[in-house]
Amino acid sequence: MSEFKRFVCWDVENVISTIQTEAVVASPAVFLSTHTPLSIQRSRIDGRSFSNTGESVTEQDVLDDFLNRRTNTGTLLLPVVGESGSGKSHLVRWIRENIKSSDSRKIIYLEKSKTSLRHVIESLLDGVEDDEIDQIRKDIRQVTGTFDVTSLARRLITQLSVALADLSRDSVTGKKRQLVGPRGISLLLQDPLLQEQMLEPGKFIPQFAQHFLNDRESGKERPPRFSLDDLPLSADAITGDMAAPTRQIFGILMSRPELQGLTVELLNEHWDKAVRDLSALGGGRLLGAMQKVRAIYARQGKEIILLVEDFALIQGVQRDLLDAITETSQREGRVALAPMRTLMAITSGYFHDLPETAATRISSSTGGFVYNLDIVLGEGETGTEEIASFVARYLNAARVGRTALENAPSGSVPNKCDDCPVRTVCHESFGTAADGFGLYPFNRPALNRVVHSLAPKENPYAFVPRNVLGNGIIPILTDAREAIEKGEFPSASFRENFKAVKGVDRALPNSVSEEVDARDPLNGTRRRKALEFWADAPSQLVNLPEGIGKAFSLPALDVETLKAELASSTASPTAAPTSTSVVAKQAVTPAVSPALQRKLEVIEDWAASGSRLTTEVAATIRTMVSRSVQYREDWLMPPIRPIGGTDIEKAGWTTKANTVSIEDASAEALSKTAVVVLKRNPSNGEFFKSLVRLNAQETDEVRGQDVVRLASTAEKHRAALRDRVAVNAERTDEDLVAGLRVSLLGAAMAGQVVPGMPIDAMYAAAFNKGQTWTRPDTSSRTESWMKRLEAHMQHRSSLVETLVNSLGLGQGATGAVHVVDAARAIPLVKRAATEWGLASVELPRWAREAALPWRTGLDVVVRGQLEELTALVTEIRQRFPKSNVAGERLVQQVSTAMQMAKAEGITGMQGTELQVRAAAVAGADWSSLSQLERDLSRVAIDTPGESLDSILAVTAPVRSPHLREMHEYLMTADSLLDAALTAGRMQTQNTVSNAADQLAGLLKEWKQATTEARTEEEGK
Repeated sequence: MSEFKRFVCWDVENVISTIQTEAVVASPAVFLSTHTPLSIQRSRIDGRSFSNTGESVTEQDVLDDFLNRRTNTGTLLLPVVGESGSGKSHLVRWIRENIKSSDSRKIIYLEKSKTSLRHVIESLLDGVEDDEIDQIRKDIRQVTGTFDVTSLARRLITQLSVALADLSRDSVTGKKRQLVGPRGISLLLQDPLLQEQMLEPGKFIPQFAQHFLNDRESGKERPPRFSLDDLPLSADAITGDMAAPTRQIFGILMSRPELQGLTVELLNEHWDKAVRDLSALGGGRLLGAMQKVRAIYARQGKEIILLVEDFALIQGVQRDLLDAITETSQREGRVALAPMRTLMAITSGYFHDLPETAATRISSSTGGFVYNLDIVLGEGETGTEEIASFVARYLNAARVGRTALENAPSGSVPNKCDDCPVRTVCHESFGTAADGFGLYPFNRPALNRVVHSLAPKENPYAFVPRNVLGNGIIPILTDAREAIEKGEFPSASFRENFKAVKGVDRALPNSVSEEVDARDPLNGTRRRKALEFWADAPSQLVNLPEGIGKAFSLPALDVETLKAELASSTASPTAAPTSTSVVAKQAVTPAVSPALQRKLEVIEDWAASGSRLTTEVAATIRTMVSRSVQYREDWLMPPIRPIGGTDIEKAGWTTKANTVSIEDASAEALSKTAVVVLKRNPSNGEFFKSLVRLNAQETDEVRGQDVVRLASTAEKHRAALRDRVAVNAERTDEDLVAGLRVSLLGAAMAGQVVPGMPIDAMYAAAFNKGQTWTRPDTSSRTESWMKRLEAHMQHRSSLVETLVNSLGLGQGATGAVHVVDAARAIPLVKRAATEWGLASVELPRWAREAALPWRTGLDVVVRGQLEELTALVTEIRQRFPKSNVAGERLVQQVSTAMQMAKAEGITGMQGTELQVRAAAVAGADWSSLSQLERDLSRVAIDTPGESLDSILAVTAPVRSPHLREMHEYLMTADSLLDAALTAGRMQTQNTVSNAADQLAGLLKEWKQATTEARTEEEGK
């Protein structure tokens, strides 16, 4: 057994030289050594499609039918149909290898790799010497020698344009009439820009041109016809240089999709004519040449056997060739043309799209039947054995090698397993095909799964030999050679490229995968894939057969201990599948609701089979995880008001993929910003099952470890929740500092704080909604100041409430905040008070309305208020200079003088107004003017560089509520006293009364004082 560890019995060179995806490449010995009888069905032709009759035939049946069927025309056309890679060419090659050479037969073999027109024509005309035929050969050589691929492609598109322009409306039917003629789709082929699009690499015309001039490389096929992708229809194709008629037909096609399909039909229908005209084969020259070839061989008494590996390779000459090979050999009771038997491989899709004339000709020449190689394997034991037999022959060839196969006696195929030292353990572990060839490094389950994983999605049981060999056996053997020797098989490449097909093969149950990861962390990924493919996905953890584990370096696990654990648990193991080809659904739990069962199956498919997690299940998991984090958060560190479900969604902690991202789940468009990321792995699969059970309140099968994991996940992401909420709700420290600055600025404008004030006062004002605030000095405030303050106060309550909720501790059932976290708030208030402007601050949404009055023009408003205060003080001091006379004394003196003037009957007085002004300043503190003057002296009103903070420190404080009244009183008194004195003098006519003398004395004293005040001010 030890010698089987990391054992390999093939080398990469032999794999490449013996396993060929193209039948024509292999030598006869290699071809026959790897040949496996194909499954073939006889199908009935129905128009351009065919339907299976249920009659299966062998290759020998096809050979006998082809060589022995008699027809009344002396010609036979036998199509072999199947999808690309189904083995059509292999069958044609096998027929060729099994047709015995005879002087009575001329065999013409058209390989599909020999696609050049020159090769096709020369193969058809090979061996015939005739002047007319020699001229055709010369013309073809000249055509193919004149052009390179680019120039030929351009000539072909031009020739096709001519063919379409020459069509009359009467030559077509239906909507195609709109597309033909000189003003139809031929215009598209003449437009330079549209031509360039049709000639781009990968389009039909340049690929055809390449294969027209040169044989194709092995394995590369060109598209057999035009498709919608070849049409130059894109909105950016319209340019100003496009001619009006071209623009018109272009617009019609762009707006009417049904005409696009008809356009493709027209291109395909008239492509042959374009090719014939360009290649000098028009006018029936090829038909005439083939008739002459048949006539020559008729005289020699020979029958022509034409074997065509791909009908598409004769594109351009199909019509003439079909006419030539199906034309009756009898003329007037004698054999005029040699009988012809044609075996022709046609891709199924191409057969469906054949021109009607070609489809009709084929149907009438075959008796209405084709041989169909689109086979389905894997749905029963027969399919399994056919897959094993097919692959085993290639595996044996890779072990034996090309040289040994070619040197073996004719008809015998050496079996490398016969003298292998590890044959017994290898065959017991991996198995053999019916003919004795070993399957190593595969076994039957692994082969079935590889074949299924390579089949078309729309037909998962289809067996496509070329695909199985080219994309399965060859790369696996190439990769496995080194991977097995290193102990790394199944390799990462195998795991990535070959997966269980949903609905066809059972995936390894996720619970088993989780157990594997737990018990074999070193080799877990390899062991999971080995169990899935080589052990056919058991429902419980088991060891691989000893030989498989040894070869793949996967040591046995202590499964007996696991069985004991399972026996002691409450979980019920599920039954193993009874068939390797039918999915056995794992019964996750015996008594759950149908809705929960569906969700559990979706999760199983996601974790085990790589399916996409549905929107419903993904939403359930995201909600459970997201909400668990939310419920875990107590909002205490640091303390803020708790945020409820609706608000937390608005704040960014959602139940969507931007919070909880799940690999390969629906609705993952926002997953780039996700906090919680859940990858596809076995552990998460079982975790998800517990979550959906909890959500459905069906907790019998909920695992304790998953409950613990949910709690730990919630705890782990609490900080992320707070950060997400802070960012999305704009409650970060930066946001709060900005909001506090708005609040402080509002408090300053309301006269509650000023820059430089102690922090405790600022702290109190910042969290005060200001509902009881008033400014007693409104009369000395500018209109702009008061309007903006009023606008701010309308939104201040909301601003402060947000600040309190963001920095406070919620209490009670409502979560109302009564206590602000001063330890956190005070540093933020200090930061906010370092600068008072808002111009450079990015404001959170919740602070913008309250900040709107200050957002622009704040400097203008503050400077305007400074100018207002300065002007008031200046004008007051002009009439009430600093002196020993108190303001109240001055008012009394003026009142006395005015009473005396009234008693003397001095006219012109308006004492009532002055009395009103005097009453307004009755309670005024005239000494406050000195403090205001000192404050104003600290800032320069005409200095542009004066900081906003320093100006605000002067303009924000509450000043005397009588400042404006003082100013108005002094202005009125000054004016009235001047008028009274003048009137008194005029009345006394130079007779001075006591009242007049007192009034004059008062004015003189006032004027002198104000003059001295001005002089003193100017001298400073």
